[in-house]
This record gives sequence, C-alpha cells and structure tokens, in this order.
Amino acid sequence: MELRSDTPLQGMVRRPLRILNRELQQIAYNWQRDEAAGWPVVYQIELTNHCPMTCQMCPRTHSMHRPHGFMSLELFRSIIDQAVRSTPHVFLHHFGDSLLHPALGECIRYASERGIWCYLSANPALLNETRIRALVDNGLHELVLSLDGVTASTSRAVRGPAAENVERAERRIGELIEYRKQAGRTTPVIILQIVRQKQNVHEVDAWLRKWKGMPGVDRVKVKSYVVWNGREEMINELSLNGSPDPTSVTCDKPWTSMTILWDGRVVPCCFDHDGLLTLGNVNDQSLDEIWRGESTRELRRSHRSGDFSNISLCEKCKDKEGYPVGKWYYPFNRLLQKRNTLGDEWQPTK
Repeated sequence: MELRSDTPLQGMVRRPLRILNRELQQIAYNWQRDEAAGWPVVYQIELTNHCPMTCQMCPRTHSMHRPHGFMSLELFRSIIDQAVRSTPHVFLHHFGDSLLHPALGECIRYASERGIWCYLSANPALLNETRIRALVDNGLHELVLSLDGVTASTSRAVRGPAAENVERAERRIGELIEYRKQAGRTTPVIILQIVRQKQNVHEVDAWLRKWKGMPGVDRVKVKSYVVWNGREEMINELSLNGSPDPTSVTCDKPWTSMTILWDGRVVPCCFDHDGLLTLGNVNDQSLDEIWRGESTRELRRSHRSGDFSNISLCEKCKDKEGYPVGKWYYPFNRLLQKRNTLGDEWQPTK
C-alpha cells in the first residue's frame, strides 16, 4: 500500500486545529463536562503485549491475564487515519515491547508521514541490526531505553533473567548510536532511563557516572517510581517512599486522551494493563463514537463526583495527572498553579 504523506499545506492546517482541539478539551476538563469536547487524542497504541521481561515493578508480570498478540498493520493504519487531525504525537507501546512487532518500521513510517511524531520505550537487550534500522530509517522521533542497573545481578532483580546480560544491552546501545551517526540523522533522540526503586537505588549514582555525558546519548533520566493503579501490593512495596498518598487532583485523562490495546479495545489510560475498563473497540466503532459514547461519559461523571465504587481501575490510583478544576478564573489556574505531573524525574541531591 502506498503511504499517504502529509503535504506542507495539510501540516499547516493541522497544527492550529490540534491546538484548538487541546484547548476545547481543557475547557471541558476545567468545567467537568461529561459530554465530549473536540476530537479524541490517542495517547498510546499498544502494538503488542508480548515481552520477555518480568519486571517486578510492572503489573504485567503479576496480574495480566488477557491474550497476547500483535496489532495488525491494517488496524494501526485505520487508527492513525482517524487520529491524525487531533494527535500530534503518540507512544507506540503500552504493556509489551514493540521491538518484537514484525511491522514496527512500517507503523513508525505510516504515522510519521502523516505528521504524527512517534515515541517508543523499549528494552535495549532486544535491539538488533534489523530493529535498529527500522527505528532510525523510518523516522522514530524519540526512543527511551530502560537500563535499570549497572551490574547483571541488579538488572536481573529489577527486570528478570531476560535483562541479565547488561553487556549485550550496552553493546546494542552502542550499535544504535553508531548506525544513527552513519545514517546522518539526529533522530531518534536517545534517552537512557533508570527507574529508581528499592532493588537498584544503590547503583543509581554509578549509573549516572557511567552514562551521563556518553557520546551519542542525548539525555539520561532517573525516573521516579510509579505504583500504577495502586492495586498491587508487591509493586507498592518497591517504592522507596512507601505507597504515596492519594492526590486530590481530578485526573484529566477522561477529558483529554485514550489508549488503544493491540486487539482494538480502547481503555482510559496508560495504567490499564489488563483491559480492566473497556470504553469501546475500534474494530467496531470509530474513535469519535467511543469518545462521545456513554461508557466514556460515565467515566467522566465518576471522576467528577469522585465515586469509583464501580471502577476498579481508578479506585486506588495514587498517580493522577491534572490540575485544580472548576475555577472561575480559568485558564489562569493552568498558569498559576503547579500541575500534578505523572512520573516526574528524580533529581539527585547536589
């Protein structure tokens, strides 16, 4: 199938429309309206939920029961065609490693040529020559590589036996940097990330010394620990600060975005690892129908009232993202009050 690239004129038209769409959604969020505003923004597309890692901080390891599979290229293209008017960028992962998808390069290229920047988080041990070329040659904008230890024992403790070969992972990172250089490209932007938690906190300083300033690595990031939806005690216990207190902020996700699983089911956010709350299915409905549907409206009403008795996904969530809403002085509440951000970056004490 021939790819339908955006023309410069289409790009010029879409940029202000996307900005307008974002503002319409923010107005609806501030005033807590249950009817949809604007067009749906696709935050994440799960190309697959296959992954060889058994990360102890990931609910996939402990309680994911849904079938495994790969999103078809046909379904992916359909999603992108619907999302292009309102989605400026998309994360091509959810609860799996998309490096395993056989058509990853085609997916990146299709979205990129429609004017959607593609972001990906992956495990460097799974990189190889074919996958490196797929990432670099097809226009991936940003790549986060998770390397959660300096030693094999720590890496295994965090992500399981599949992550034990740290030397191989480091070698693959070097090969990616070298190929990007040979190709004369500046993308994907390469970010190395470590998730700070009980199993690896003793190696964080050494990790920073090793990777900070490394040629070809554009940024290093020490990510603060997230307990996902707060339902897994084994995950909560790995936090260095204990289980966080629930935030009083109203989550903005029901008003601003959606996540799509590999089989086409639409879920509210990046915390739904097992399809706990299905809002619709893009195999049978359009994104717009799901965005304006009763299931999504009911989700907004539940967040507005704070009654999650029928929504197990949100009931114990302690990492909501948003800002104080219902303010008469909107939009100044967006400018003057600190937004509660998700997965903030931990800063070492100087």
